[in-house]
Amino acid sequence: MIARQSIDDVLNVAQIEDVVGEYIALKKRGANLLGRCPFHDEKTPSFTVSPTKGIYKCFGCGKAGNSVSFLMEHDSLSFTDAIRKLAQKYNITLQEDSVQNKEEYNEQQQRKESLYTALLFAKNYFVEQLTSDEGRLVGDSYFRERGFTQQTIDLFELGYSPQGWESLVNEAKKNQFNLDFFVDAGLIKKKEDGHYFDMFRHRVIFPIHDLTGRVIAFGGRQLVKDDKSPKYLNSPETEVYHKSHVLYGIFQAKKSIRNLNNCYLVEGYTDVTSLYQSGIENVVASSGTSLTEGQIKLIKRFTDNVTVLYDGDAAGIKASLRGIDLLLEQGMNVRCVSFPEGEDPDSYCKQLGSKEFKLYLDNQSEDFIFFKTNLLMQTVGNDPIKKTEVVKNLLVSISLIPDALKRAVYAKECSKLLETDERLLLVEISKLRKNKSHIESQIIDKEITDLLKTDVKIEQSYSSTQEQEKNLIRLLIQSGHKKFMEEATVADFVFKELREDEGLELEHPIYKQIIEDVKDQMDKEFIFDEQFFVNHHNTEVRTMAADFLTEKYELSPHWGESGLNIKTERENYVRDLQSLFLFLKKSKIEQMIKENLEEMLKEEIAEEKDKYLHFHIQLIAVRDDISKILGTVINYI
Repeated sequence: MIARQSIDDVLNVAQIEDVVGEYIALKKRGANLLGRCPFHDEKTPSFTVSPTKGIYKCFGCGKAGNSVSFLMEHDSLSFTDAIRKLAQKYNITLQEDSVQNKEEYNEQQQRKESLYTALLFAKNYFVEQLTSDEGRLVGDSYFRERGFTQQTIDLFELGYSPQGWESLVNEAKKNQFNLDFFVDAGLIKKKEDGHYFDMFRHRVIFPIHDLTGRVIAFGGRQLVKDDKSPKYLNSPETEVYHKSHVLYGIFQAKKSIRNLNNCYLVEGYTDVTSLYQSGIENVVASSGTSLTEGQIKLIKRFTDNVTVLYDGDAAGIKASLRGIDLLLEQGMNVRCVSFPEGEDPDSYCKQLGSKEFKLYLDNQSEDFIFFKTNLLMQTVGNDPIKKTEVVKNLLVSISLIPDALKRAVYAKECSKLLETDERLLLVEISKLRKNKSHIESQIIDKEITDLLKTDVKIEQSYSSTQEQEKNLIRLLIQSGHKKFMEEATVADFVFKELREDEGLELEHPIYKQIIEDVKDQMDKEFIFDEQFFVNHHNTEVRTMAADFLTEKYELSPHWGESGLNIKTERENYVRDLQSLFLFLKKSKIEQMIKENLEEMLKEEIAEEKDKYLHFHIQLIAVRDDISKILGTVINYI
């Protein structure tokens, strides 16, 4: 485990805007930064980053936390892995602690870490094999023939898997690895007789990285034609590799995609590496699968603009047009480029050279409506039936666009291109959208009906007392270190009240833990402030702190010029804290009244019943006094 001091060193250095900025585009808004949330789909940005507090908060889905929380949530990392990633980013040497945190190292996380270790070992082995005698003769020569430089080979960590059936198996055994993890990672297979053999044999290897740069899978290209084996072999789905949510080259391309606000989408691994080497770094491929919604959402984190590069094969282009519809449906702006017959991005880039190829992309790139129209109209001629089918095809694509203004613009362009009445096209688009909405509504209705048929037990999880406890913790996190009176802080006042009134012990376990942690901090005379909570060892506390410390709206600086004294909710903490404890006491007394009444009703001895009645009257009097101070309406029991 990582020593606590090392964790603190990382947390003190990590800049939230740097960490989040590697994943989404952020724009300045007042003292904070604003972007589109990477955790849910949204058109209007609501993801707020506060550099001064080191936290983020989405006002759409509610996600909140610090730099570590962001990496844990976004990249599915453990706390330890997130710390290690940040330490690597900021060149911090971590000190290890012998005490293992069971909460962070659960069985599932250990399993994933074992898979990542197996994948990393395999990647290093394949890279090393590229420099062996066999690798240089077969693998390296293949890459050199494709024009790849050593820099490109190193950047994409390209490698080679030898011909032998057990090359990787033997290497893993030699290093005392558990081979079952290599099986689970899709690297080797196990026969019925218990023997293992390599999955990728006699192939050049293309490692597939996730957004953080970890190797999660491999693609292997066949070097000798074998009808019994596919030309390209890809890793199977595993616990760490879900191909429908992965794009080849995204780790290398993400920065360029964000900076250039455009993503080139190609089909193959060599297309990506070749274009990247030619200076076109904002390029990714769909990892040997048809384009999926998950892959589109991955692109959308960095840009709304996609340029699809199609191989020079008209039949193949028509077969893959579904990808355009998926992009449009996700609100992407789509442009397309096709190449001469028989050419693909890799081959044509080599033929033209980097400079001319870039010019070709700029000149040939056209909006999807023109591209699709020209493509589909090639075989129509004067046949009105075929022309009608083309119109319908285009209208289906336009109807998928979520933005009404864009749909109207495309309908206008479509009417010009196909010499068709614009009003008629708009009517048909409206029909298509209504029909789609009706189908979706039917699906939702069925899901609701099925849910209602299920006997689900609903538990009450909220009470007014819990809400007041939550507000107490909110004030402690926001203002605990601030002055309450001359010689006392807010935290001093809180502990004084809790100490003097034993009935005010908090019920919620996480709130009780926060109180204990703060008390322990103060007993040791350590200074605590907002960062104590933001960087707390408990994930739930970190998230809670980010939630409480982020305000959705900021006061305009012009309010100060008006001469008006505008106070924020946080600046009223003294008044709020006093009221809060009164509410807490009132809630506790009301609970006591209820319990006392229940006991009184059960009591059969007259004298004992009178005692309960006398106590009941006292409790009512105390509650009434508190209610008068609060100015609330009294509901007599």
